[in-house]
Amino acid sequence: CRGGRRVVDFADEPQFSRIAMYLSGRVYLEDKTKLIDIACGHMPETFIIEKGAWLGKAPPPDDAVPKAPWFVKQADRNWGTSIHCCLHPSECLGLVDPANRYVVQQHVLDPCLTDDGRKCHVKFYLLLVGLEDGRRWNLYTYKDGYACISPHKWGSDDTSSDTQVTIIRSERLSTVKGWGAWPAGYTTCKEVAAQVVKQAVEQGKLEGRDAKKQFEIFSADFVLDTSGKAWLLEFNFDPVLRDDDRHASTDDSAMVRAALSIVLPWEPGSPGLWDFAGEFVGRSVDNGAGCEGA
Repeated sequence: CRGGRRVVDFADEPQFSRIAMYLSGRVYLEDKTKLIDIACGHMPETFIIEKGAWLGKAPPPDDAVPKAPWFVKQADRNWGTSIHCCLHPSECLGLVDPANRYVVQQHVLDPCLTDDGRKCHVKFYLLLVGLEDGRRWNLYTYKDGYACISPHKWGSDDTSSDTQVTIIRSERLSTVKGWGAWPAGYTTCKEVAAQVVKQAVEQGKLEGRDAKKQFEIFSADFVLDTSGKAWLLEFNFDPVLRDDDRHASTDDSAMVRAALSIVLPWEPGSPGLWDFAGEFVGRSVDNGAGCEGA
């Protein structure tokens, strides 16, 4: 422009902003085939289909697995799109387009259902901030999210999308009735999210920006089992965030404002329900030196 490039504290165009609103290296959290490398033990066992065939290890034979549905998910799609459900691992290859890559998982075997027997998964929100030194990353988790509840009772032999693919944000976790896994489940989800992000930072998957802060609000999908374990299904870097003053139960504006007050503090800004989950230290921007622990 005629007056030279002008830079402001925050804008949605990185070249004009002192703060970047997209994480460098986010693909390692968003792409399910990459996520399994850093989330081992926190996700259901995951198999990969590429070009219409199993890539690496294949699932066991049908008669060697417990009775529960199998999900075939396109690796680079989220929000319940491009998910197929079947009863046996032998059916999975017949559900794919060879032009795409897929991940395959069996349903969590003992899901924590609602009191009336319906499936429920957790929509959990995270704020990750990469600091200006290019090495330190601060993770925050939101104390309230959404319960996504199926309209039908869950059954291990039901492969319908309405029963098995719960994507609608049904109720706030802070007020959900008839599901006893919360608020105790918050601590478990927070711990799992922190461990996975820590791995991504320390392995150099997430990349710092020299002399520039970066941040992103994203969500995670969890299923809790009856033992209290939180199983991570995926991260979503394009989460539904609504500004709806007509319906407080689905209005996310307070969460977004509170996140911005952490990233770019102002008076009388407040972190609200954002909860500090840990600081992690990654590789130097300039020389790629080894990682340090948090």
